Amino acid sequence: MDVVYAIESAAMSTPDGGSVLVRKGTHWPADDPLVRANPQWFADDPRYGLSWSGPPPAEMATPPVEQATAAPGEQRMTRRRA
Repeated sequence: MDVVYAIESAAMSTPDGGSVLVRKGTHWPADDPLVRANPQWFADDPRYGLSWSGPPPAEMATPPVEQATAAPGEQRMTRRRA
């Protein structure tokens, strides 16, 4: 089973019209309907699900930086408003 982690705490609407409070760092099945409907709120990076008792290790202190531009040969889907 693939697992993803919530990157922020948020109240989310479920596909059937309900509401769920998702807490930062909780793990969810990657194929859960809530995850599929809100992929921007989840990541497969396990550092979002970690806890520690003191200051975070240096490599855990900051979340990974998203790549802003396409890699060579990669196509990005964008929509521009007319």
